[in-house]
Amino acid sequence: MRLIASSLERSTPGLLAALPPPDWSILAAGAVVFGVQRLVPDFDPTWYQQLKKPDWTPPDWVFPTVWIPLKIAQSYALWVVCKKARSREDLMLPLSLFGTHLFLGNWWNVVFFGRHQLRPSLKWMAAFWASIAGTAAAFYPIHPLAGVLMVPTLIWSTIAAKLNYDIVKLNDTSASPKEAK
Repeated sequence: MRLIASSLERSTPGLLAALPPPDWSILAAGAVVFGVQRLVPDFDPTWYQQLKKPDWTPPDWVFPTVWIPLKIAQSYALWVVCKKARSREDLMLPLSLFGTHLFLGNWWNVVFFGRHQLRPSLKWMAAFWASIAGTAAAFYPIHPLAGVLMVPTLIWSTIAAKLNYDIVKLNDTSASPKEAK
């Protein structure tokens, strides 16, 4: 890398000096967003595959394909808010809501996939959705782009909430033994 930078600097003197210094804090924002997801244990996928699902259910490969860019957008939004906030006090509500949304998204996975509690998962999904909306609203005054970057997650979570609701309706008569406890 240093060799490339040296040859680049020789061919265009002053170019590297004109570039802004790297801001490694964006990596920290990404580590938070992607790292929190790793706290959720892996679950047996066979249970989900056996559930009755609506005809419009996306194929399994769609979920990580959608969530990865959403997590990147969330990471960038978090980074922008942390950089642009005027004070630590201005960060308290946005970061609290952002952390709540990360927690609730993971907790929904535990309730739905881990505990197989379909009906209770609807309440957690609603709280998750509200926390994303709250995060977008709290991010927007600090930096409008950060608020807007949360909107695709809100849209995808709306689709996930509808899927969650439909799965509950289709499987309501066959509540799992875990849910009865």
